[in-house]
Amino acid sequence: MTLGVWAVLLLVVGLLLLVAEVFLPSGGILAVLTTGTLLASLTCAWLAWWPDRASQFWWFLGAVLGLIPLTVVGAFWIWPTTAIGRRALLEGPTAEEVDAFADETRTFARFVGQVGTTATVLNPAGMLELGTERLHCQSEGALIAAGVRVVVVRATHNLVTVRPVPPGEDGGPTPRAGGAAPTRAGSEAGAGPVQSGTISEEPDGDSEVPPEFA
Repeated sequence: MTLGVWAVLLLVVGLLLLVAEVFLPSGGILAVLTTGTLLASLTCAWLAWWPDRASQFWWFLGAVLGLIPLTVVGAFWIWPTTAIGRRALLEGPTAEEVDAFADETRTFARFVGQVGTTATVLNPAGMLELGTERLHCQSEGALIAAGVRVVVVRATHNLVTVRPVPPGEDGGPTPRAGGAAPTRAGSEAGAGPVQSGTISEEPDGDSEVPPEFA
């Protein structure tokens, strides 16, 4: 083969190495090989054409300088469409996947502020019964026993965070020691059951006291 043929072949090899250098980590080895191959191609072209056909050498040099950036741009354009490129590059989520994620995020967001009951011990993760749903949840770091009323304070994608409800703030009765429910305000120890009806704390002369309280 003549030097002119070698110049063209080395140019092709150098451009292929340039593409490999862009996408494959080599620690600079491919960069050195690319540079050396392209310089060898220009050397062969100079030896083949400079003495008799200098203009052809300049055309070859211009082609080399133009093909280098075109090869890099083309590699970035074509590479993601190839089978190897699809495996090497991470693809962004599709519109359907984004919509599904947004819907699930809104679904979890509606749990914030709702009150439920721990189905298992939260240590700090466990299960939560929230209405008719059973969800994975976690506490804010504290150990929470099973059967405790908790409120959802944060709910992001597949992560529900709860904290115990302070006694009396969830709309239910405030538990006492021994599990007894509180009596109505104003009842005293040893007094009989409170009857229905309303009694004025300061009855006037026209008000009548019900017979059972006379």
